[in-house]
Amino acid sequence: MLLEHLSYSIGVTGNVLSWIQSYLCDRTQSVRIGSHSSPSNPCLVGIPQGSVLGPLLFSIYTSPISTIAESHQVSQQQCADDTQLYVALLPANYNQDIIALELCLNSLRTWFCENGMALNPTKSVAILLALLKSLNLFSSLNACNVAGTDIQLSDKLKILGATLDSNLTMESRIKASSCFCHIRSFKQIRSSLDYDIAISVASALVSSRLDRVNSIPYGAASKHTNRLSTFRKHWLELLCISTHMALYSHPLHYSKPSLATY
Repeated sequence: MLLEHLSYSIGVTGNVLSWIQSYLCDRTQSVRIGSHSSPSNPCLVGIPQGSVLGPLLFSIYTSPISTIAESHQVSQQQCADDTQLYVALLPANYNQDIIALELCLNSLRTWFCENGMALNPTKSVAILLALLKSLNLFSSLNACNVAGTDIQLSDKLKILGATLDSNLTMESRIKASSCFCHIRSFKQIRSSLDYDIAISVASALVSSRLDRVNSIPYGAASKHTNRLSTFRKHWLELLCISTHMALYSHPLHYSKPSLATY
């Protein structure tokens, strides 16, 4: 099915299609435990696990998802096997938008079944994103039907490592940070590290968590962004604990500009 999709939908032909066909076809697999191996069996579906081409070929194989979503006027985003569907709701006629979303999900379920995949309701999450003052306008909306299963609306969900709450306060995202835990652990060994090593360790443990999807908190309330500023303040102070350096701290890009010296 992938080869047919590459040929008829993507336009891959000739030597390139033959090369991909030779890569996917006539493969065998077996299981080995210690010195014992099972007989080899032909591998009729799937692609080689851990291959460089795997994610690209999977994205090509599932590209019809976007066409199906567009046919129902539903917005869609994909990252590998993670798909988000969303619609903009208006208080006056949001029931029609929910019906369109559920019809889109039913169409996707049919496509998945026809193409050797499954839509798993147990791993699906539904959420209503709205300002707190607007939630009462959608009081009757408490679930979304996914493949015949009613999925109750959640208060938060995680998308590609970013935690979003239903009111977009970003409180869940900031509270979920493990920076303070790593800062406390780092404090126990800081005196044994020189400055360069301390920078490397702190960057791996703390900076990577502060910088990951760090545009998410932009526009959040100061009581939440101040917590992230506190993370960074403790981190800088801990780095300089043995060098007596005065650091100039640039303002975080999601907070109001200010000058501070620690």
